[in-house]
Amino acid sequence: MHYFLKKGFVLILFLIFFLYPSQILADDFTTDYEVNYYLEEGSNGVESSVEFNIRITNKTSTVYVKKFGISFPNNFQIKNIKAQDDRGVITPVVTSESKSNRIELEFTNPNIGKNTVNNFNLQFNQDNLFKINGNVWEVILPTIENKGDSNYKITVHLPNNNNRKISIAKPNPDLVTGNQIIWNNPKTKTVYAVFGESQYYESELIYHLINPKLTPVYTEVAFPPDTLFQKIYISSINPKPNLTYLDEDGNFMGRYYLNPKENKTVRFKGTIEVFVKPRQSMLPYIQSKIEDQKKYLFNETKYWKLSDFNQIASLKNPQEIYEFTRDTFEYDYDKLEGDNERLGAELALKNPTKAVCVEFSDLFIAISREKGIPSREIQGYGLSQDPQLRPLSLTADILHSWPEYFDSISKQWKPVDPTWENTSGIDYFSSFDLNHIVFAIHGKRPDYPLPAGMYKQEDSQDILIKATKNIPEEYDIALYYLNWKAHYGRDTDEGKYEMLDGTVFWRNNEKNKIFIKELIELSTEKGIDHQKTMAKMLDAPESLINVFPLPRTYSYLSTKPDGSKPAIIIENPVIVHHQMSRQARKSLYNKGKIK
Repeated sequence: MHYFLKKGFVLILFLIFFLYPSQILADDFTTDYEVNYYLEEGSNGVESSVEFNIRITNKTSTVYVKKFGISFPNNFQIKNIKAQDDRGVITPVVTSESKSNRIELEFTNPNIGKNTVNNFNLQFNQDNLFKINGNVWEVILPTIENKGDSNYKITVHLPNNNNRKISIAKPNPDLVTGNQIIWNNPKTKTVYAVFGESQYYESELIYHLINPKLTPVYTEVAFPPDTLFQKIYISSINPKPNLTYLDEDGNFMGRYYLNPKENKTVRFKGTIEVFVKPRQSMLPYIQSKIEDQKKYLFNETKYWKLSDFNQIASLKNPQEIYEFTRDTFEYDYDKLEGDNERLGAELALKNPTKAVCVEFSDLFIAISREKGIPSREIQGYGLSQDPQLRPLSLTADILHSWPEYFDSISKQWKPVDPTWENTSGIDYFSSFDLNHIVFAIHGKRPDYPLPAGMYKQEDSQDILIKATKNIPEEYDIALYYLNWKAHYGRDTDEGKYEMLDGTVFWRNNEKNKIFIKELIELSTEKGIDHQKTMAKMLDAPESLINVFPLPRTYSYLSTKPDGSKPAIIIENPVIVHHQMSRQARKSLYNKGKIK
């Protein structure tokens, strides 16, 4: 009889002996598991001591268990293995196989007879079970497929005097008490937990722009955007774009003009913060945009269409669509090494063993739109330390794709990842994680804009991202072009608009009313030099001030957190971001213009 962990995690084996001939049944014995993970934070990360207590109860007089085996994938770094049974210490037999390491235990003299019990205790150390990424702890615990009336308990023991709080748990624990987190009889294939409310990533993205033509052209690139779960802190964009704007989907676009035969390399440097919970400050903006976005969020496209609706006729809501997508496909790891052509939803349904992440996304979106649920694709970066559990399948650098749907009840976009649940067993519908970084939002078109990493030059490495504990400093000042009528002179559905001058201080509250007024008065002239304006306001050298254009989504400034109206109401602004030094900030503070 065999108990398997799905997706190749842990394999539990029993060698069955018969006292006399008998048919093997699942209820010939029960096996109860109590697994403890004891954590200690060391200089090299989080060290884990693992203890398995296995209790095997014979339920018949005809069968007993002689041997027990457990196999771990090779990436489980196990050492200091010890074992014992009811008679005392036993010697575990460890063998290495192509993709796993196996530990086999044999009872010294097992108890025989109905309702008799035999116990194993297995202990070992594992260095890489809990991973520290920046200021976040993350763990993926393999689980045993529970059968019949067996009991299964997992307990994580956090280090003493540890103030870390669990922010994501899949499934939710049954009990959190003191420094213990307990799951009883988990039904999922894995237990996933994150400790930390947000994650910071230091980022450098490189875009190689080429104009092969004999005439001047302009091209646009997508920089990482602010989203409901993501905030961008820009250090530099070099060279600065000729124009920046937010498109209909909320992408942060930069436009560059290229001379004939000109090549240009653009470098984006900054910090990206990813959140567990939605950013409440972004909700008003998202909710103000959805009605206009619905004009295209139900459209069929090349990759988001279906002609045979029989398979999806019974699907009614996002969770059913997600589960259908997750279970329909078999992830094709070999496709990553060959021709990774995007199939689209319809062709992928006909070839369910040829899917990678974009096929999972395309099918979810196609079905959702058919059912009247606004949906779109996200392309970006997936932080994955195990390509088997959480594979990355877009070409060029390390990119990933996942869908979002607009939830009509909470009135917000919900990210989901059927690909990674298919491969890892982690629930990516009810909650997300801190490992998904958005580069491009595809609602109107499935293939534009291209995400960072797709602007390649031969085999260049164009995505450099690492988790960090360094928290970026937020600056106090930003200048806004008032965008009530301005759209950079671009043709839109409403016609061509003119630029309207004007700037507003971003700390939009009563305390800053005087400062806002002064700033607006100084910003009424045509062709204003914002660097000189801020230098004059702060009475500081221009060298201390750096101003560059940066779109943001601050329509939430129309109301303050307490629901009252601010000093000035701004709608759909496009921002000129101003960074100032501590010296300049102190000067402004001393003048009583900020508090």
